[in-house]
Amino acid sequence: MEQQISRLSGKLHRVADKLPSPRAYRSACLSLLVGAVPFDGACFTGIDGHTGLSTGSVTDDVVEAIHPRLFDYEYRGEDVNRYDALSKAEVPAASLVLACGGQPEISTRYREILFPAGFGDELRAVLTARGRRCGHLSLLRKENRPPFTEDDVRLVAALLPQMAAYLRQSSFSEEDTENESGQPLPLPHESGVFVLADDLRLLAANPSAEDWLAVLRGAEQIGPDVTPRPVRAVCTRALSPSAQDGDHAAGAARVCVPVPGGVYVGIRASRMQSTDGEVQLAVTVERARPVDILPVLAESFGLTEREREVVDRIVQGLSGKEAALSLHMSEYTLQDHLKSVFRKTGTKSRRELVWRLYSRFS
Repeated sequence: MEQQISRLSGKLHRVADKLPSPRAYRSACLSLLVGAVPFDGACFTGIDGHTGLSTGSVTDDVVEAIHPRLFDYEYRGEDVNRYDALSKAEVPAASLVLACGGQPEISTRYREILFPAGFGDELRAVLTARGRRCGHLSLLRKENRPPFTEDDVRLVAALLPQMAAYLRQSSFSEEDTENESGQPLPLPHESGVFVLADDLRLLAANPSAEDWLAVLRGAEQIGPDVTPRPVRAVCTRALSPSAQDGDHAAGAARVCVPVPGGVYVGIRASRMQSTDGEVQLAVTVERARPVDILPVLAESFGLTEREREVVDRIVQGLSGKEAALSLHMSEYTLQDHLKSVFRKTGTKSRRELVWRLYSRFS
C-alpha cells in the first residue's frame, strides 16, 4: 500500500502544478482516486473554513439526484459519519458499513437516501489544513459491489493532508479567473435578494437575483434548474436547530465563495416567519465585503493569529507606533511580524499589503 500511496501522491503533485483551479483539481483528484479505490458515485465539496459550509461541489449525475437530501441530513440531524464528527476524529475518514459494524441500516441516511438510490456503502472524509476544514469527500459504491475496506479508508486518509494543503492554498487563488469560455463572469451591480419557502422553493426575488444565481451556477458548471450548493448550504444551515437556538459559532448561515474573475461572492440566509406561521428564508447574494474576505485570505496565506491582528491594524490605517501600542508589543516586535506577513503574502510594503488583502475588493 505504501508504494500505491507514493505513486498517487506523485500524481497529485503533478496535477496541482497543472491545474490552478480548485474545481479542476477536485475533479482530477476524483479521476485518480477511482483507479485506486473504485467507486460508482462521488462528491468533492469545497468548504468555507469559518462556517463549515459548501463553497461549491464537484458531483456526478447519480449523486446530484440525491444531493439536496444529503444536505438536509447533514445540517439538520444526527447520523453516522457526519462531517462535523469526522473533522474531530483521529482519522478523518470512515466507511459507513465499517462504522455500523456491518449493519448500515442503522444509519438513517442509508435507509432513507443511499439504499433507495441503489448505494450500499459510502466512504466519507474531511480535509483539514491549518486547523480548519477546506473540503468534504464522499465516495459511493452500488449495493451489488463489496463495501469499502479498511485499506480503502487508510489509503484515502493518507492522501487527505496533501489534497487539503493544496486546496487551502488555492481556495482563494487569483489564478482561477476565467470560466470555460475564457472570459471572466460578469457580476451584477446590485445585490440579489430572494425569498424561499422552507423546502427552498422560490417565492419572490428582485431583478438581480437570477443574475447572481447564474454567476454561481457558472462557477460550479451546473444547469439552470439546479440550486447552487452554497445557496442550498446557507439555507439549510439557517433552518438547522443550531441556528434557531442562537448558536452563532455553529449556526452562522453565511459563506464566502470564490468565482471566476478573481472576486468573491458573499451569501447570507436568515430564517423568517410569516404572519400566518409559515417559515421562509431571506437570502442575499452580493459581492463579498473586504471585511468578510480578509480573514479567509489571511488563512490561505497561513498567517498566524498575531500576524492577522497586525494586518487588521495596518488595514485600519494605524501607524507602527499606534499598532504596537494597541497590541501591547514593541515596535520592533511589530516589525518582525510585519516582515513575516510580507514574506507570506509576497508583498513588499504596507500599501501593497493593504491592496492585496483589502483595497482591491472595495
